[in-house]
Amino acid sequence: MTNLHLRLGSLNFVVSRDQALKDNFDHHFSVFYQKDMTSELSALCDKYGSDKGEIAPSGHPYPWPSHTYADFYEGRFGHCRTHIRNVFECGLGTNNPNLPSSMGVTGRPGASLRVWRDYFPNAHVYGADIDRDVLFQEERISTFYVDQTSPESIRALWHAVPVQEFDLMIDDGLHTFAAGISLFESSFLKLRPEGLYIIEDIFADAMLRFTAYFQTNSHKVEFVNLYRKDQEQTANDLIVIRK
Repeated sequence: MTNLHLRLGSLNFVVSRDQALKDNFDHHFSVFYQKDMTSELSALCDKYGSDKGEIAPSGHPYPWPSHTYADFYEGRFGHCRTHIRNVFECGLGTNNPNLPSSMGVTGRPGASLRVWRDYFPNAHVYGADIDRDVLFQEERISTFYVDQTSPESIRALWHAVPVQEFDLMIDDGLHTFAAGISLFESSFLKLRPEGLYIIEDIFADAMLRFTAYFQTNSHKVEFVNLYRKDQEQTANDLIVIRK
């Protein structure tokens, strides 16, 4: 069970993440499932080196356990994947070890963009990253520079991207509360009605801050805890906002 480490003045507190969520929300539910070893989305993660999911238990270009986001996404999009037209993801997966949220020198920049391109056959995928060295253009993929901590940089991004609305938007960037809110507040307007905006990799120390933030507005929000067998529940949580 993941704990939240809180500090109030000179006092330190440790509380259960699950208990903190239960204390702040009046409803929740659990879904149990067996891993689909034929999942096309998870197989694409293996093919391109994305840590969003896996079929193969080893041989990945990243040293940490893969997330189970692909299992969740397949459940949300498997029935409507041909209807998705525009996808945006912040964070290409830089392999520069000197930059925050680096995938390491063996990381494969653009892996998840290629996953989305193949999984959504009628979509154009747009990506953005602060590392200009990993930007690229491919069939149905376009990438742009952005500093997600800067509202000015995000506005410049949306001025450059030739799309008015997205069906799916994913923040897989810096993984901090401040960076996540900065991108959300300057980008949510680009999501189409009934589209999904997803913030990945919610670390325990940011969970309560996101909880407090979204409780002050009327957004339709789900905090999703994804459990991996025999793995610590670290950075395997999502926030899903529906417009």
